[in-house]
Amino acid sequence: MLSFIKPYIPEIITFLAGAGAWGYERNKRKADLKKADTENNKSIMDLYQEALDDLKKRYDADLKDLTEKYDLKFKDMEYRYNKLKNAFEDYKKNHK
Repeated sequence: MLSFIKPYIPEIITFLAGAGAWGYERNKRKADLKKADTENNKSIMDLYQEALDDLKKRYDADLKDLTEKYDLKFKDMEYRYNKLKNAFEDYKKNHK
């Protein structure tokens, strides 16, 4: 039986070495893909966080602008109301 296998020993060694190299490369490729996936996920999370930060800044700026506009409008309405009230009081005094 040994005489039957003896001529094929180099092929068997080559097969075993190839299978070992294939297994090593497969594991290495899986690790590289997992690392790339992790880096991509981190990159996506960073982009999302930047978008949220930018959104908060824009929201705060818009809220400040809206508050200023509201205050101006309120002061304008208050001024008009007081002006109209004074005109009505003057009218009542003059036409009693």
